[in-house]
Amino acid sequence: MATRAAEPRVALIGPNAITRIAEALTTGHGIAETQAVFARARIAHYIDTPPRVMVPEDDFAALYGALFAAVPLAQAQAVARRAGTLTGDYLLRHRIPRVLQWLLPLLPPAWGAALLARAISRHAWTFAGSGSFDWRRAGDGLQLTITGSPACRHLHVQDPACGYFAATFARIFSGVLGRAVTVTEHHCAAAGADCCRFNLRWQGGRRHQSQN
Repeated sequence: MATRAAEPRVALIGPNAITRIAEALTTGHGIAETQAVFARARIAHYIDTPPRVMVPEDDFAALYGALFAAVPLAQAQAVARRAGTLTGDYLLRHRIPRVLQWLLPLLPPAWGAALLARAISRHAWTFAGSGSFDWRRAGDGLQLTITGSPACRHLHVQDPACGYFAATFARIFSGVLGRAVTVTEHHCAAAGADCCRFNLRWQGGRRHQSQN
């Protein structure tokens, strides 16, 4: 089930990794703090001209590290999670085919989640960059793994710090499956592990799906 992320000459990832952190940081901390974090990451040009195409993964790596260096840990985690939720919202509106969003809630959740994870793996390079993504069934849920995550390249902390990816996964799976989904990171490269590993679990009952 492992999928090696495609490796362009310069590894690229989606622009949401930049724009949604800017949005979440500005909402929570103001434009001056946002400008300071982006300047620290040496990508201040994205403030005036938000990217609309794929960006170098190094830019995201620098920004994620700068966020955690500039903002207290709990607040940085909150910004990262909010940015991940915003990214998930965007993907549900613009990137995940409507047919999947109509079909998968009709299937047993284990089947729907596996089909969605398989679809995500085909586009892993858009968030893992030069890293890799894989998944497997694990009990009553899934285990998702990112190896070589750009988010952890400049980050060294004691606890798992990939709230951006955890929140993105939770929003996408929840939105597509039509069920409450929780995603918990229990291994993180930023905390010394060899990869970033997430447990994904869903609740039993379907919930009403809002229109995206």
